[in-house]
Amino acid sequence: MKYKDIIKDIKSKNFKNLYLFYGRETYLLDNIIKVFKDSLNSSLLDFNCSILDGREITMDLLLSNVETLPFMDDRRIIIVKDFELLKNKRKNFTEKDESDLISYLKNIPQQSTLVFIVYGDIDKRRKLAKGLIKQGIVLNCDKLDSTELFKWVKNKFKKENVNIDAEQIIYFLNIEDYQNKNSNKTLSDLENQIIKIASFTGNGNVVTKEIIDKLSSKKIENDIFKLIDAIGNKNSSLSMKILNDMILEGESPLMILNMIGRQFRIIIQSKQLKKMGYSSTVISQKINVHPYVVSKALNQGMNFDNEIIVKILNEVLNADFSIKNGLIKDTLALEIIISKFCV
Repeated sequence: MKYKDIIKDIKSKNFKNLYLFYGRETYLLDNIIKVFKDSLNSSLLDFNCSILDGREITMDLLLSNVETLPFMDDRRIIIVKDFELLKNKRKNFTEKDESDLISYLKNIPQQSTLVFIVYGDIDKRRKLAKGLIKQGIVLNCDKLDSTELFKWVKNKFKKENVNIDAEQIIYFLNIEDYQNKNSNKTLSDLENQIIKIASFTGNGNVVTKEIIDKLSSKKIENDIFKLIDAIGNKNSSLSMKILNDMILEGESPLMILNMIGRQFRIIIQSKQLKKMGYSSTVISQKINVHPYVVSKALNQGMNFDNEIIVKILNEVLNADFSIKNGLIKDTLALEIIISKFCV
């Protein structure tokens, strides 16, 4: 079955007893959870929907949830996120537990729907995975294909009440590079970008190529490259100018902070893998980023030893915590980090 068909069935309360959804597209996986929850009576949700941590769950806890009768409804939904046995791990489940669970999947109570959600790949060699594929509805939630992606983007712009023609949608998708196999962008990233473009464009107005260029994530990424280059060259005034320009253009200081952290993580990973003898192409595949980003990271890494990078990453982590807990203003936190490592 296709994703949209499964969603349609769930919304129509045409439930199956067993599902497995896995893959890299977290937006689709999170949306599935939402659709399952929305299918139930909201006032009785706490009684009839259980979301369990698959990394900590035991056999007894899983079975007790599946066997529990729904309360004042005809359906109870049990969602298990990141179940350890599907990721080739065995913390709380013995081999006998796994064998018993496979047998149990054939006899799930009619009033129960058991849903496994795995963020990332599953180990299809495992008996449990084979049992799920045989007994239930299984779907790999990977990146949307070109046709589905175009429709999705078009609908998102429409929902934001701005006008955009097919040519500009295609241009937007080319700029965002979502479908590149080395890209780690998700639909959540595209949605955030669409919201930003729509907000800048204004209700009822037309999205143009110029607006897309002005707000494109590639421009933001290039600005982050420039900022880290300036920090590496100890150019405090240029670093502050780049930061202030980004904020004036409407970029969130917290987003800038997170992108700085992301780039320094890429730098230290690239340096370590390069030291192990891997080429830039192989490194890009291993850390799932574009080869250009790896090339840029290796060049930038020449200005930072690993000890400094670790210190910067710790500063970013501490700043993120302080900002989110109201201990410091976001812009000030960024300025402090830049000042500290430009000396």
